[in-house]
Amino acid sequence: MLLQLSIHHLALIDEMTIDFAPGMNVMTGETGAGKSIVVDAVNLVLGERADRDLIANGEAKARVEAVFDIAGNEKVQAVLEELEMMNDEDTVSISRELTSSGRNICRVNGNVVPLQTLRHVSAQLLDIHGQHEHQLLLDSRNHIAYLDEYAADEIGPLLAENEKAYAKWRNCSQKLSRLRRNVAEREQRIDMLRFQLEELQNAHLIEGEEEELERQKVFFRNSGKIISAFDESCALLNNGVDGGSSAVELLREGVNALMPVASLDSRYETLYERLDGLCYEVEDAARDLCDLRGEMEYDEEEAERVESRLDLLKRLNRKYGATTQDMICYRNKIESELDELECSDEAAERLEKEYRNLTHELEEISICLTRKREEAARRFEKSMEGQLRDLGMKNARLSVAFEPLKEGEKLLDRFSAQGVDRIEMMFCANLGQPLKPLARVASGGELSRIMLALKNLSAQKPGIPRSMVFDEIDTGISGHMAQVVAEKMTQIGDHHQVICVTHLPQIAAMADEQFLVRKYDENGTTRTMVMHLDDDQRALEIARMVGGAGCESESSVSHAHNMLEQARKRKTVLREANREHSAGYKG
Repeated sequence: MLLQLSIHHLALIDEMTIDFAPGMNVMTGETGAGKSIVVDAVNLVLGERADRDLIANGEAKARVEAVFDIAGNEKVQAVLEELEMMNDEDTVSISRELTSSGRNICRVNGNVVPLQTLRHVSAQLLDIHGQHEHQLLLDSRNHIAYLDEYAADEIGPLLAENEKAYAKWRNCSQKLSRLRRNVAEREQRIDMLRFQLEELQNAHLIEGEEEELERQKVFFRNSGKIISAFDESCALLNNGVDGGSSAVELLREGVNALMPVASLDSRYETLYERLDGLCYEVEDAARDLCDLRGEMEYDEEEAERVESRLDLLKRLNRKYGATTQDMICYRNKIESELDELECSDEAAERLEKEYRNLTHELEEISICLTRKREEAARRFEKSMEGQLRDLGMKNARLSVAFEPLKEGEKLLDRFSAQGVDRIEMMFCANLGQPLKPLARVASGGELSRIMLALKNLSAQKPGIPRSMVFDEIDTGISGHMAQVVAEKMTQIGDHHQVICVTHLPQIAAMADEQFLVRKYDENGTTRTMVMHLDDDQRALEIARMVGGAGCESESSVSHAHNMLEQARKRKTVLREANREHSAGYKG
């Protein structure tokens, strides 16, 4: 259950904290007051796409934090324990920060997590239904997902098995397609690969070779200057000039001259030790200098070989890769492809056999999946028709139609990760009328009720997120139907926390808690605020919803109070019926 939603610098909201309650919470307010900002905040917690334009004008970042009660929610507790993020309070905090630079910072119980982790956790806690979901019903390709969700316990394992089998079948199919290329194309490819492989093999590539060749090139191109410098340095350090002492000898003499007085003063001794150490270091360095000079020799043939080798590698670099390692990787790759192409007949035979086996396996899984869906569809139809009757559509009929294979179409032509089934919901709202595709015959109000029926079926399943957010589910309905929808949402609120954005007074009156969203001006800036309403404030707001702004007369407010009282009585009746139904079910 969502306990608290805190919003900081999001759109027109500066700082705001909303405390939600169990049961049915509604948010009302005039069009444009900012109700959508609260929904945007919930979407951010769910990990939906974040737009930097949501950050309040003049601010560097925006932040949303939601605190949930997870007592008894074993699924989310297991997720948090796996992530080592459980606390001792039976709550979880989820926050998301947007910055003007585009960076997102997500946290779960104060721990920074990837966006995917935030989505995984929040999906166990919240389910949101927005106006756009009506459009999903208008596309029959989405209908199968509603059936699969309804019968997830039976269909889910088979669907996962089908996804794995399909991935293997598709991979095998793609390999086989490559091997079935026409002979001329394959031969051309073999000739090209053979040429490339021969060129790379003849180069006898060695990883990291360029670095050593470049070092040798520098020496050969500067050999005269390098050898001359080493000769002069060796002479001065080790041999001396014109019969004189060498630098090493002079340094040793200087050190020895200090030896007799070194012990007389700590400062003398420190200098003596420093110079003595330097003397040994210079002697070692001078020996290394002369040894290195002894290895130097200009070899014209070797110099030409180095230049030629570097030219070859640079030419191959341009064709096959930026470095020797890249070229070696490419050589190994074309060796493998060439081997596959040259052995394609044997490989094709092996793959053909594997393909047949995988096709047979996938067909069996697909047939089982279809049977399970057909069985579930009959129950789904009855459940949906029962829900629609509760929503005032007593003559409504809904059927799940499975599209049969067309003439000449094979089962494998329909293979996909979701199976081979193509289904469409068929609908009829009135007696004596034939079932027709839902997208063609359902009105906006009917779509709203069908979607609410689907959500109510989801709410009855164990494991569904405990908080359900409805963003203007009342689209296209009014009058008596609004009361019917309000009662259905109240019934959902008996088992799950409901947060509903609505324009309908009938739905607002049935709520357990009501919040008003309104705009106000502060220091030349428009802001949005959310306030919790008491009974008198609710009556004023419902009077406005019934008659419009400025119509809060004494009679209209009295009527609103009456609506609230009638709603309280109706909720008592509905909840008592729910308790009796639950007791009978358990018995």
